[in-house]
Amino acid sequence: MVATVCTALLISLGLVQSATAAPAWPGLSNGSTGANVATAQYLLRGHGYDISVDSDFGPATENTVVAFQQSKGYGADGVIGAETWPGLISTVREGDSGDAVRAAQTALNKFGYGLAVDGEFGSGTASAVTSFQGDKGLSVDGVIGPDTWQNLLGQGGGDSGGGCSVPSNPDDEVLKVVYQTGRDLGVSDRVMLAGFEAGIVESNMNNLDCGDRDSLGVFQQRPSQGWGTPEQIMNVSYASNAFFTPAIRVADDNPDLSAGQVAQTVQVSAYPDRYDEAEGTALALIERAKQLLG
Repeated sequence: MVATVCTALLISLGLVQSATAAPAWPGLSNGSTGANVATAQYLLRGHGYDISVDSDFGPATENTVVAFQQSKGYGADGVIGAETWPGLISTVREGDSGDAVRAAQTALNKFGYGLAVDGEFGSGTASAVTSFQGDKGLSVDGVIGPDTWQNLLGQGGGDSGGGCSVPSNPDDEVLKVVYQTGRDLGVSDRVMLAGFEAGIVESNMNNLDCGDRDSLGVFQQRPSQGWGTPEQIMNVSYASNAFFTPAIRVADDNPDLSAGQVAQTVQVSAYPDRYDEAEGTALALIERAKQLLG
């Protein structure tokens, strides 16, 4: 939050530019997959089209895109590109609800914000938006308008064909392994919650083979920072042990820390507030892990 405020101040004083050149709008077509596709599908639903959100750009999505393009007078080629995106996005802000908000939450989760995709633009989503805007040198107003949309969609990958894809849904196998590892270690409820909050924020509970610099896996641990070899980090049980072992010590030594603060002490994130903001989602996924394991 401090970084966001500082960025806004520097912008207001003219010491930095309000934004660098916006990234190009991504091109999506039949065969594309990933978070940007899910975002587009939610946006199409927001325009009244009855379409499933499955992160997979298949024939049904293509036909829906053609119908949308025809309604706007665009070239009806079934490709979501530089002409179609500006008409597809909708400006959203705190207090809004619906599928356009779900689209925004899905896009933000590409960058590790771990938001519940619930269609409610509340304080958690607002905090993620201002953090993202500050990080990208955008005007920090908490409103997802055209500039913020273009940066959300044009950066960070999220689709086949480039970048690091963060799936919009958690991986059930990862949920089970993280929970089982914590249970085998005898972690407290607070430490278990810290692990799930960290996993949600860092990877949306997916075992990613990519990330910022050399970050990998569920917790985006870095071989260069001594977390282990890439092969070890990509083993969910190993990565979970590597998180929970120091988290147990931190929690024991600091009984007043919240689960999110325990996670932050282990992870040393530039955005420490995001872990506690993921608490609701983390609690729900812990319950799901319990059900999956019987």
